Amino acid sequence: MIKGSSGQYIQATLPYIRTEIPIIIVFRALGFVADKDKLEHICYDFSDTQMMELLRPSLEEAFVIQNQQHWTTLENEGATVGVTREKRIKYAKEILQKEMLPHVGVGEYCETKKAYYFGYVIHHLLLCALGLRAVDDRDHYVNKRLDLAGPLLGGLFRMLFRKLTRDVRAYVQKCVDNGKDVNLQLKQKQLPVALNTHLLLGTGGRQMQAGTRAGVSQACGLNSVQRILSNSPSYKFFGQWLLGWCPS
Repeated sequence: MIKGSSGQYIQATLPYIRTEIPIIIVFRALGFVADKDKLEHICYDFSDTQMMELLRPSLEEAFVIQNQQHWTTLENEGATVGVTREKRIKYAKEILQKEMLPHVGVGEYCETKKAYYFGYVIHHLLLCALGLRAVDDRDHYVNKRLDLAGPLLGGLFRMLFRKLTRDVRAYVQKCVDNGKDVNLQLKQKQLPVALNTHLLLGTGGRQMQAGTRAGVSQACGLNSVQRILSNSPSYKFFGQWLLGWCPS
């Protein structure tokens, strides 16, 4: 929750969006314009005055953004500077369709499903804020998604390859506009250099932004047998929990 002029309003973090977006703007981008439609996805009982009072600042904060201006908010925070407005809106729609809650669906006409799931998450958040529901244990394996080396490297490569294609497209278009020869050899080292950098740092995602994940790689000390064993998942015991246990 963010402190605003009308109180604490809720914001969401979307993939490939540089800043946090108010939840009401996200609902409008998903196709739900009326405030009643948004509230029906979040608050299942309109007589619950406590939850409705928590949602009031979010509605008031986003009241100034009307009609199609919600796309302006998303496109300005996500797309590259210099492209046309139509391309920025298309880019924002692709983010909502393919990157936001991909496990719910990535095809067309999935906006309703994503809106229900998005409202369900906000509903649980408000229940925790009101003290009506216990806070989830982030360290419990039930609430974790185990990303092994394959998915982590795959997501990292996908992000870097998309960036490479955007840079090559912009470079080729610039050469065509200026009448210069295209020399793609300048871009051939961009992908391996970026991949090696992330492997050395052990992180995935854009640096210094929300969504950056640790664990892509881990330095293993080979100075002594003790350091090798300390990095082995088979030898990490913490109290009554057996974390990182390797069945093999």
